[in-house]
Amino acid sequence: MLAKKAMKTMQNSQAQVLIQKKESLIQAFLADKEPFFLEKLTRFLDEYFFTVYEKSITARKMVATRNPFAIIALGGYGRKEQCIHSDIDLLILFDSAVPPEVEGFVQELLYPLWDARFEVGYAVRTVDECIAMAFDRFDILTTVLDARFVCGLSLIYSVFKERFRDQLSGRYYKQVLDYLFDHGIKRLENFGDSTYLVIPDLKSGFGGLRDYHTLLWYAKIKSDIKERRDLEYYGFLSHFEYETLEKTLAYIWNIRNRLHHITGRKCDTLHFEYQTEVAGLLNYNHPGDQPDVEIFLGDLHAHMEFLKQVNQITFEDIFTSSRIRKEPAATHLTRTDGLLIQKRRLYFANTVVILQHPELLLKIFLESGRRRIPLSIEARRVVSEFVHLVDEDIKAEPENIKIFKKILALSFWEFNVLNVMLSTGILEQFIPEFGAIRNKIQYNHYHLFPVDKHSIRCVQVINSFREPGTNVITTLYADVFKEVRNKNLLLITALLHDIGKSDPAKEHSKNGAAIAGPILKRMGFNATEVADGQSLIQNHLLLAKTATRRDIFDEETAVYTANKIEKIRLLRMLFLLTVADSMATGPKAWNDWTENLIKDLFLKTTRILKTGELASKKSQRLIQRKKMEVLALFEESGQDHDIMKLLKSMSGRYLLYMPAIHIADHINLFRNLGDRQFIWQISKEKNSDIRTVAICGREKPGFYSKIAGVFFLNRINIVASQAYPLGGTHILDIFKVMPPRDRIFENEKWEKAAKDLTQALDDDHFLDKIVDKIPKRITIASGRRPEPNQVRIDNETSSFFTIIEVLTYDFAGLLFTITNALYRSGLNVTIAMVGGKVDQIIDIFYVRDLENDQKIRDPEKLRQIKTAIIKRLPQIHAKEVVNEKD
Repeated sequence: MLAKKAMKTMQNSQAQVLIQKKESLIQAFLADKEPFFLEKLTRFLDEYFFTVYEKSITARKMVATRNPFAIIALGGYGRKEQCIHSDIDLLILFDSAVPPEVEGFVQELLYPLWDARFEVGYAVRTVDECIAMAFDRFDILTTVLDARFVCGLSLIYSVFKERFRDQLSGRYYKQVLDYLFDHGIKRLENFGDSTYLVIPDLKSGFGGLRDYHTLLWYAKIKSDIKERRDLEYYGFLSHFEYETLEKTLAYIWNIRNRLHHITGRKCDTLHFEYQTEVAGLLNYNHPGDQPDVEIFLGDLHAHMEFLKQVNQITFEDIFTSSRIRKEPAATHLTRTDGLLIQKRRLYFANTVVILQHPELLLKIFLESGRRRIPLSIEARRVVSEFVHLVDEDIKAEPENIKIFKKILALSFWEFNVLNVMLSTGILEQFIPEFGAIRNKIQYNHYHLFPVDKHSIRCVQVINSFREPGTNVITTLYADVFKEVRNKNLLLITALLHDIGKSDPAKEHSKNGAAIAGPILKRMGFNATEVADGQSLIQNHLLLAKTATRRDIFDEETAVYTANKIEKIRLLRMLFLLTVADSMATGPKAWNDWTENLIKDLFLKTTRILKTGELASKKSQRLIQRKKMEVLALFEESGQDHDIMKLLKSMSGRYLLYMPAIHIADHINLFRNLGDRQFIWQISKEKNSDIRTVAICGREKPGFYSKIAGVFFLNRINIVASQAYPLGGTHILDIFKVMPPRDRIFENEKWEKAAKDLTQALDDDHFLDKIVDKIPKRITIASGRRPEPNQVRIDNETSSFFTIIEVLTYDFAGLLFTITNALYRSGLNVTIAMVGGKVDQIIDIFYVRDLENDQKIRDPEKLRQIKTAIIKRLPQIHAKEVVNEKD
């Protein structure tokens, strides 16, 4: 009993020693004083396991009873790549049988670590069991490939590795390579390409550490290498590639360890909330307009791009070693002298021919796009090494410009010719200005991809419009694309549309148009085409912003857009560029709602440019049909008296937008209003927890603002809203809101809200008591530098309204804050569009002066309105980041 107690005390003391060593090591690492953190932490773990094994009475008993065993490190621990919170994976390996005493040894070995909250996984196996499982499951196979002897009987480990190697290089060789190849494909599907993502996965995504692991596993399978250094000795990497790999791994492991430290757990996804802090810990502190976090992410993406190329080298070798082994290795000539095809890969005949004909560095990509055959890894290396040969004379040659334009037209998502041009450096060499957006990060929740990858993706989306559509809207894209005469110009502008983001101090659309001008001239476009290209780039946000931030049911919106664009050929290209740009940005910029708004605006603007008509015949037919549907609903109930008169007083926007059954409901609200100031109807939407509140009331100054204030007072969150005139002297406001938190007393909450609204309409100061509840300051916890509050005033789009845009961050009472400021400034809100800009809120209001019912034209009053809103909005502050350094 005393012996067991002494043993437990010894084990706990060893665990405490390990904890103290680890903590000291972490502090040295965080102070940038420990460059060999992974190796030292691995050594500390080895020392712990060796000490416990050496002093374990249970281990001695098993050895004495002829049950010797080996303790083997697996996975990252086996590779000596132990990060702060990495799992510790162990294998306790016996020769032929597992004795029952092993359970007691596991308790001695691992319980102190588990008590100290180390993440330790273990398996107890015989040699036969382990080998059988390794070839049955891929996850076990890769951990065995990384196996490393720690302590115990080394002969068991040696026999195990020898038998595993015999079977691996024999009957299972092709099967294992197939596993490796298929796992890579599945990993891309599950985790994505991290070199394309603003929130990258440092481990499992393409461009993450798994790419390096895959190369290591492949080298162990093929050549039985023992350590990472052997990758160069056995020819898997060149000397330059190996040196770059070492620097890249050190950089990513540094980030991964700091991410583990910040989160206090194993974490491999670099989420927004950690990016700024990690950049600070890595001492990114650069002068200039570009945020340090964007520079940091750009550097990270450059390193991850290299790991992705390492992965492509690996897959190329696996592909040629396993997947197409049975195919003849004969060399085929192409129609381009100096280029060869071997095993479904493109090669240069030799390097001498490149020196004689540098244009081959472009022609190989054209051949690749035409045949849909990728460049071999050797060819990619050659392009990177000889890229300097694409000089000014080569770029100015009309034939080479023609080749580049053809390459653009052959770049699809499924076959990424442009991506390979980017990674080899040839794209930047041909268009040097593109280098300024290489690995350029757009640090927000809106953009999924870096600028260079986003721009290429935009070209690929436009090329997808060449295919016949599968539904009404994709057919529209295909039809519009066919009508575009200058497809080369469209593709070039797609590639260059964000090139202005090279200078964060300038507005990127205007800056991009200025940068693109000389490029387009070099590409051989005439003066008219250059002007068209610059116009497309300068206005590439016009359709999306107008469609989502203006009332597109107002015919004036389409007229304004038509006057801005002027030419039908530009509108077609701008429409496709807008769609491609939004699709390439990510799901937060592109959804069914956005798609339909942009489509509707395009069709209305097209009609105006083609015929000069305002209200379309189709819209008029739809409105007339809607009126007939509403009349039919009232005829059935015998209540059709004066309905047509009321329908005639309704706006076309309302009649087009609102379903007939809802119009009938709103008419009933109007007819039941009587002498009351308002009446409302609350309904629950199908398949949603949102409530729709339709409020009919008498036209009264501040009506809309007071509704927003009452909802804020009663903690009812507003999701969206619209306002419509009704019958000349009445208004109809429709709010979509989240229901009250307490669903049991929901009816009582709505009754209280109704009483509050009655008081607010009677007493102009009733809501003054909640003004103080508006926060004076809000903190943004996204980890990024917050944007300041902005108020923009548009007096051009509409002839009848002043349009006010407010861009800020969401907070409780936001809509009341803005509309109350508008009301106190003597304005009446006629239309409100409550929306979002992913990480921010953008609310749009169509307003008129309360005194004369006109748009506001006085510059001084417009300035006062802007100042009033800004003063009411809370100050925006970033969440303070505290680095846990001593």
